[in-house]
Amino acid sequence: MDLEPVIGIDLGGTNIIGILINKKGDILAREKRKTLAQEGKDKVITQIIGCIKDLLKEGETLGVSLEKLLGIGVGSPGPLNRREGIIYNAPNLPGWENVPLVKILRDELGISVFLENDANAAALGEWWLGAGKNVNNLILLTLGTGIGGGIIIEGEVYHGARDMGAELGHIVIKEGGLICGCGTRGCLEAYASATGVVKRARAAMKKGYKTILKDLLKDNPEGLTCELVFQAARERDPLAVWLVEETGRYLAIGIGSIVNVLNPEMVILSGGMTKAGDLLFNPVRRFVRLFSLKAVIEGVRIVSGNLGDEAGAIGVAATVLKERKAL
Repeated sequence: MDLEPVIGIDLGGTNIIGILINKKGDILAREKRKTLAQEGKDKVITQIIGCIKDLLKEGETLGVSLEKLLGIGVGSPGPLNRREGIIYNAPNLPGWENVPLVKILRDELGISVFLENDANAAALGEWWLGAGKNVNNLILLTLGTGIGGGIIIEGEVYHGARDMGAELGHIVIKEGGLICGCGTRGCLEAYASATGVVKRARAAMKKGYKTILKDLLKDNPEGLTCELVFQAARERDPLAVWLVEETGRYLAIGIGSIVNVLNPEMVILSGGMTKAGDLLFNPVRRFVRLFSLKAVIEGVRIVSGNLGDEAGAIGVAATVLKERKAL
C-alpha cells in the first residue's frame, strides 16, 4: 500500500516535535524531545536529524522508508527565507543566524526538505486537520511568550512579499504604549502575550492594588506567571479579573482590525494562554464587536485550536503535501 508519507518537524526553543503522517492525515508515529538550545545550533541540528531517523524507524513496520517519503517539512521561528531554506535569526535558539537548514538536512538525508514559519505552519495544520477543517479563510494567533500569526486565504498560506506576512503580534494597538521586544511601542504582543500579562500585573502590584496574587506567589515575587493571573481570576480576585478582561479587550482590538481587512470565516486562538478557556475567550468575543464592522464580524467564529502542540508539525507536513500537489 502506498502511504504517501511525510515527516513534519516543529523546531521550538523548548521542544522539537516530529510526526510521521500520510496524506489522509493518519499520524503513523510521534516524537518529542527537549531542545538543547544552549548547546548550540550543531547540537540542535543533530537532534532534528535524530528525530527524523527515529520516526522512520517507528514507521518501518508500516513499510515506511526514507526512499518512500514525499519529503520533510520543518517549521521554525523566523525571520526566515523559505525559498532559500535559510533561518535568518531564531528567537530562543542561540547562535542561529543565517543557518541554511534546508541544505544541511538535504545534504545529510538526501531528500527534499521544505521550510516554513512556525505560526504559518500552525495555521495550516489547524486548516488541514484541526479547528479550521473545511474553512477556506482563517486567521490564527498563537498566544504564548509572544504572539505569532498565520493567515490562510482560499486554502493557501499568505506569506507576503518577503515571507514576513502575518506578523499579527506587532499590530500597534496603543500609540506610545508599552515597549515591545521588537523595539516598537504599543504592539499587541506587549499587552496581550503571556509576557505582557505578567508585566502589567507586576506594574499594578507595585502600585499597591490589593490582590491574592501576593499570597499565591508565596514569597517568590519572581514566580509570577500568566497561569497564576488566570488562577487568581477564577477565584474572582478583582485585579486579576481586570487584567484578564483587559487582555481580552486588547486581543479584540487586534483581531477586529485583522477581521476588517481580511473578512475571514474563523479566528483560531492557540498556544498556552488558551488553556484559560472561556475566562479569556468570553471577553475577546464580547469586545471584538466594538472594534470591527458589524457586517464583517457577523458569523465569524472565534475558537480554540484543537491540535495542541502538534499543530506546527502537522502544518509543515501539509506544506510538503501541497508542494507535491498531494493536498
